[in-house]
Amino acid sequence: MDIIFLILIAVGLFGLALMSASLWSVVSAWRKAASRGLSITFLEARALTKFFELQDEFLDACVQFKNIDPTVSVKDIVRHHMADGDTQALLSHWKQLQEAEVHITFKSLVLYDLAGKNMDQLIENLNREYELIIPEIGEQELTAYYYCKFKIAGDSSGWITPDLEEFKKTIEEKITLALLTGDLSDFEALANFIKEKYLNDKFWKSLCHGQVLDQQIRISK
Repeated sequence: MDIIFLILIAVGLFGLALMSASLWSVVSAWRKAASRGLSITFLEARALTKFFELQDEFLDACVQFKNIDPTVSVKDIVRHHMADGDTQALLSHWKQLQEAEVHITFKSLVLYDLAGKNMDQLIENLNREYELIIPEIGEQELTAYYYCKFKIAGDSSGWITPDLEEFKKTIEEKITLALLTGDLSDFEALANFIKEKYLNDKFWKSLCHGQVLDQQIRISK
């Protein structure tokens, strides 16, 4: 019984020593960050303890990230660095995206950067708008005209290339189904029903992570 008690005390003291060492590492990282003008949370300070040697250059880059966007987490910058990412290059890309006034999360930028995406092309994709026109969809002596302008959500635009011809087929099928089953007494109401029921935000998100900028349906007899 005495032996078990002694073992428990030894284990407890060992755990306490580890916890104290870990806490001291966090405090040291926090103090060094503060000395470079970087205000961080406890979790961010703990992320900094992953470095064998915490460089001033890295902390200064973190300060610049925070100055551009205070919501950027040091944890994400550390993860990028630990995945063999170039922190200075990432900072340059973040500045480039901010200047281009495009909407993208920092976590998505980290993934794009680690994948080696070309930033100029990425910005072009982020700003690109697509137009899709189906001039005539005929069914039951009715004709529907369809037009849509959309873009791909920023967090997905670097990974998705829209297939407009396939999109046209899918949309034409949905509009044809609506013309067969919908209320034909009010064409304007039917057009609005199709947009709200069949071609709504959920549909476009599922199709291509798309964001609709303009969508028009005209039905005539």
